[in-house]
Amino acid sequence: MLREKKDLLDSLQKQIDGCMLKLGRANKIISGLAGEKSSWTETVVKLGESMNFIIGNTLVAAGMMAYGGPFTAIFRQALEEEWRDKIKSLGLPLKEGISMK
Repeated sequence: MLREKKDLLDSLQKQIDGCMLKLGRANKIISGLAGEKSSWTETVVKLGESMNFIIGNTLVAAGMMAYGGPFTAIFRQALEEEWRDKIKSLGLPLKEGISMK
Protein backbone atom coordinates (compact mmCIF):
# COMPACT_ATOMS: atom_id res chain seq x y z
CA MET A 1 0.00 0.00 0.00
CA LEU A 2 2.78 2.42 0.93
CA ARG A 3 4.70 1.48 -2.22
CA GLU A 4 1.63 2.19 -4.40
CA LYS A 5 1.21 5.60 -2.80
CA LYS A 6 4.89 6.42 -3.35
CA ASP A 7 4.61 5.37 -6.99
CA LEU A 8 1.51 7.53 -7.36
CA LEU A 9 3.31 10.45 -5.72
CA ASP A 10 6.28 10.02 -8.08
CA SER A 11 3.97 9.83 -11.08
CA LEU A 12 2.09 12.94 -10.03
CA GLN A 13 5.35 14.80 -9.37
CA LYS A 14 6.57 13.93 -12.89
CA GLN A 15 3.28 15.25 -14.31
CA ILE A 16 3.66 18.45 -12.30
CA ASP A 17 7.25 18.88 -13.53
CA GLY A 18 6.14 18.30 -17.12
CA CYS A 19 3.32 20.83 -16.77
CA MET A 20 5.66 23.41 -15.24
CA LEU A 21 8.10 22.93 -18.13
CA LYS A 22 5.30 23.36 -20.68
CA LEU A 23 4.00 26.40 -18.81
CA GLY A 24 7.46 28.00 -18.87
CA ARG A 25 7.74 27.41 -22.62
CA ALA A 26 4.24 28.79 -23.21
CA ASN A 27 5.13 31.94 -21.25
CA LYS A 28 8.23 32.44 -23.43
CA ILE A 29 6.13 32.12 -26.59
CA ILE A 30 3.48 34.52 -25.29
CA SER A 31 6.12 37.05 -24.25
CA GLY A 32 7.73 36.85 -27.67
CA LEU A 33 4.43 37.31 -29.46
CA ALA A 34 3.48 40.26 -27.27
CA GLY A 35 6.52 42.10 -28.59
CA GLU A 36 5.36 41.40 -32.14
CA LYS A 37 1.93 42.95 -31.58
CA SER A 38 3.09 46.50 -32.25
CA SER A 39 5.00 45.38 -35.34
CA TRP A 40 1.95 43.55 -36.73
CA THR A 41 -0.33 46.47 -35.90
CA GLU A 42 1.97 48.86 -37.77
CA THR A 43 2.11 46.50 -40.75
CA VAL A 44 -1.68 46.25 -40.88
CA VAL A 45 -2.00 50.05 -40.84
CA LYS A 46 0.55 50.42 -43.66
CA LEU A 47 -1.18 47.75 -45.74
CA GLY A 48 -4.53 49.44 -45.18
CA GLU A 49 -3.12 52.75 -46.35
CA SER A 50 -1.50 51.20 -49.41
CA MET A 51 -4.80 49.59 -50.41
CA ASN A 52 -6.10 53.09 -51.14
CA PHE A 53 -3.50 53.47 -53.89
CA ILE A 54 -3.80 50.06 -55.52
CA ILE A 55 -5.76 51.20 -58.61
CA GLY A 56 -3.51 54.10 -59.54
CA ASN A 57 -0.31 52.23 -58.74
CA THR A 58 -1.47 49.25 -60.79
CA LEU A 59 -2.25 51.48 -63.76
CA VAL A 60 1.28 52.90 -63.73
CA ALA A 61 2.80 49.41 -63.41
CA ALA A 62 0.61 47.91 -66.13
CA GLY A 63 1.33 50.81 -68.48
CA MET A 64 5.05 50.42 -68.03
CA MET A 65 4.89 46.66 -68.50
CA ALA A 66 2.80 46.95 -71.65
CA TYR A 67 4.30 50.02 -73.31
CA GLY A 68 7.52 51.14 -71.63
CA GLY A 69 9.92 48.33 -72.42
CA PRO A 70 11.40 49.33 -75.78
CA PHE A 71 11.95 53.00 -74.94
CA THR A 72 14.86 54.81 -73.35
CA ALA A 73 14.92 55.51 -69.62
CA ILE A 74 14.30 59.21 -70.19
CA PHE A 75 11.26 58.53 -72.38
CA ARG A 76 9.90 55.94 -69.92
CA GLN A 77 10.23 58.48 -67.12
CA ALA A 78 8.29 61.02 -69.20
CA LEU A 79 5.60 58.39 -69.93
CA GLU A 80 5.24 57.62 -66.23
CA GLU A 81 4.97 61.29 -65.37
CA GLU A 82 2.28 61.79 -68.02
CA TRP A 83 0.35 58.75 -66.80
CA ARG A 84 0.59 59.85 -63.17
CA ASP A 85 -0.73 63.31 -64.09
CA LYS A 86 -3.63 61.76 -66.04
CA ILE A 87 -4.48 59.33 -63.24
CA LYS A 88 -4.50 62.21 -60.73
CA SER A 89 -6.69 64.30 -63.05
CA LEU A 90 -9.21 61.46 -63.10
CA GLY A 91 -9.36 61.60 -59.30
CA LEU A 92 -7.84 58.17 -58.76
CA PRO A 93 -5.63 57.77 -55.71
CA LEU A 94 -1.97 57.28 -56.51
CA LYS A 95 1.02 56.90 -54.21
CA GLU A 96 3.21 59.99 -54.51
CA GLY A 97 6.35 59.25 -56.47
CA ILE A 98 5.28 55.80 -57.65
CA SER A 99 7.67 54.60 -60.33
CA MET A 100 8.73 51.44 -62.11
CA LYS A 101 12.40 52.52 -62.24
